[in-house]
Amino acid sequence: MFMITLLCMFGSWAHAQGRYQNSIALSAGAYAASGFGTNPYVAGRYSYYLPGGRYFVEASIGLSSLKSDVLDAVSRSQMFASDDLYTYEFVFAYDPTPTGYLPYFLGGVAGINQGGQTSFAGVLGLGKRIPLGASGGSNQLGFRYDIRDQLFSQRLSNAEPFLAHNIVFSLGLQLYF
Repeated sequence: MFMITLLCMFGSWAHAQGRYQNSIALSAGAYAASGFGTNPYVAGRYSYYLPGGRYFVEASIGLSSLKSDVLDAVSRSQMFASDDLYTYEFVFAYDPTPTGYLPYFLGGVAGINQGGQTSFAGVLGLGKRIPLGASGGSNQLGFRYDIRDQLFSQRLSNAEPFLAHNIVFSLGLQLYF
């Protein structure tokens, strides 16, 4: 009961301030896996905004594929056990102008599971959250775009490891609460 009361008080404070403290987003776009080509990408994201809205932390999970027509044409063997690609990210972001035109900048860590092989990566990126005015002046719904680079050391077969840059571009809808 105490926790419910605290959550209600916190929710009332956040609403009274005119700022939402949390958001969830569903995004879709393209995932360019280094050396494998570009495939469709979908992601779910949860964000927590620190007071003032300039800083936020975010956790996300994304799904894509390693399917490559080029590699299929060149090589008859399969490099991974499957073509599935899963990612999860934990990032910290700074938005210099939450209601302005400048993008936010982010950095963090990611786990990338490519065909059953997991690698840990650093993440750098930018994007923008754009609240949409809904009925009654509420800005609970928003649009967002993100461009992220997942950097990690990758080794294929017995070759020397190399620095892989997996680029993610996504557009999505965001619900603030």
